[in-house]
Amino acid sequence: MQGVPTSWDPVIVSMKLSDDVHHTVWSPCSQFIALECYHPTIGVQLLDATTLGRINWLPPQGSESKCLTFSAKSHFLGQLSSGYEEFISWDLQTGAPTNPISVNQKPSYGWGLSVLEEVAERQKGPMSITYSICGTMLGVLYESRGTTTIITYNILSGTKLYSYTVYNLSLHEVWTHGEHLQFATLDKGTITIWEAGFTSSYPAKVLESLPAPSNFDLSKEFLFLPTLSRLAFILGNTVLVWDAQHSKLLLDDKDIKKPRGMTFSSDGHFFACASVGPEIYLWKDSPTGYHLHQKLISHAREHSAPCNPCLSPDGKSLLASIGSILQLWHTADSNISPSVYKQNNEPFLLGFSPDESLAATAQLGDSMAMVLNLKSGVPRLIIDTGMKIYGLRPAGSSVVVVCDGKIITWNLPTQDSFPTTRANINNSVQTIMFDNLLVPQLRLKPFASISPDFNYICIAGVAVEPLIGLKIYDGSSGKCLASAGSPVIEPHFSPDGDKVWCYTVSDELEGWAIVKDNNFGPPKLDHITGQQPEGYPWVPPHGHRILDDGWLVDSGRKRLLWMPPHWRSTKRSRKWSRQFLTFLHHELSEPIILELPTK
Repeated sequence: MQGVPTSWDPVIVSMKLSDDVHHTVWSPCSQFIALECYHPTIGVQLLDATTLGRINWLPPQGSESKCLTFSAKSHFLGQLSSGYEEFISWDLQTGAPTNPISVNQKPSYGWGLSVLEEVAERQKGPMSITYSICGTMLGVLYESRGTTTIITYNILSGTKLYSYTVYNLSLHEVWTHGEHLQFATLDKGTITIWEAGFTSSYPAKVLESLPAPSNFDLSKEFLFLPTLSRLAFILGNTVLVWDAQHSKLLLDDKDIKKPRGMTFSSDGHFFACASVGPEIYLWKDSPTGYHLHQKLISHAREHSAPCNPCLSPDGKSLLASIGSILQLWHTADSNISPSVYKQNNEPFLLGFSPDESLAATAQLGDSMAMVLNLKSGVPRLIIDTGMKIYGLRPAGSSVVVVCDGKIITWNLPTQDSFPTTRANINNSVQTIMFDNLLVPQLRLKPFASISPDFNYICIAGVAVEPLIGLKIYDGSSGKCLASAGSPVIEPHFSPDGDKVWCYTVSDELEGWAIVKDNNFGPPKLDHITGQQPEGYPWVPPHGHRILDDGWLVDSGRKRLLWMPPHWRSTKRSRKWSRQFLTFLHHELSEPIILELPTK
């Protein structure tokens, strides 16, 4: 909203590698990314987290790594080979490795196991590895047959220091906290946080016990965030985040298709999960739980490989690998309230105030609406109507919303506020009922449009019986003034409010002129033929255009910015006004309003 960005695409960097990605891991300082491909001869690459440029290269160790991990201060990179369960620590300043440490622990508690079972236990190997703060010691977590074992090592000498055994299932995570290490176990619906030392001078002890969600299953995909004791897990197509400290759900999203690959930022401010497509859903934390912040769609969406997202520790960037494609996004955090929209595969609605200082938006058929200050970019008011919304438009000090059979008006706050002011039906100042509504007969959701002078409201839709697809109502009384029999959708008034244009089911435009009766009778609708519509939302102002290759250009064909492919899939998702270009595509997490340069 504050000028044209240099790049409209949220992807900062996209690159194709020579082989599919096996591992990606962020450094705790969020400045570096360690990457390894499946091909064992490529080795590990250390990348710059801003440009994805290669800073260093670690030679291959004979087979791909089972895991990569950075030390707490990002000075060392640990590499665990999958073939021999040997751990090597690389000094990232000198590039020198330590001597390999054998961490393939043969479980001493494995009596009674067959030879094949014992081999399987050894092949499972460590579940999690963490460095001490000083970077000279290592904590390794093993889990087998309901028993959790932590073994610590001295990296420089390669010797074993101490071991701890707990007879509970672990949450597959060991981490460093201060001078000690911590881990979590699950037993009878209780999450227990343990703390232990890297040496025998600090034996393992219980720090706290927290309740686990009743539907949590260790056999499903899950992720534990130690810093906030948050547990994310997947049940079918549902993604859940459980706050163990306060015993409540922060996220319960049932609309993700085949979710996988969950990731938290270190402070829990962001949480992301991938789905088929591949699409990445990014949620942002708030006092009421996680709200959808962005829906990212990869350029490699046709790739058959699964998407593996990874948030940076500081939460400012998200890395995703899809096969051999590596992409980096900004999370675009701001002080704006979390998105209020639900993804229901319906287009977004938008109405400008007459002076284009405000915009009101909602998703067709949803109950939530937002009024946005276009000068500050901050929401002025968020409304939970409790009814399905079919159209809306702000005035100078109010907003008019067309809901199920009603025209409802809310007054706007006199200025922006943070957090954003919220309202519901009890805060409305006026409700007008339609006298002859088309909605019950429709087989598609109706669209409503409000004229710039608020005198008329047009509702359009495809009806079954009778075949009446468009009606004009009086904005002050709700009385039906005129109707037309064409099955049409998406009505839009001309700038002068005397014409209304709609899309037909064959994606063509039809128009009607609103002809007033000189004897003060109700107006009539005259079908317009042989005339092209003018103004909002089809005609770009000041000579702007979007070319076939996705570039927005001005009247002199100067390239201003580039549109991602999925945004230019349909021209009907673009709306032009005097000052703005708006994208209302249902695949976006919210409407995008772009201010156009006028010079």
